[in-house]
Amino acid sequence: MAQRVLYTRTDGKWAWRLKADNGEIIAVDGSQGYENENDARAMADKIVGGQFAGAEKRISRPKAQQ
Repeated sequence: MAQRVLYTRTDGKWAWRLKADNGEIIAVDGSQGYENENDARAMADKIVGGQFAGAEKRISRPKAQQ
């Protein structure tokens, strides 16, 4: 089963990551860090729980070189 892991970073901020069954990291907090455990937990719950499933879906491609 996948694992959502909360941890403190070396700078004292909280972070989270999602690990797949095989141990590979498949999602992270984006390296922004959170001031406290509750904020990190809340955002991880929103992401992992699908609260942002309705977000706009976009693809960003580099412009063709001329």
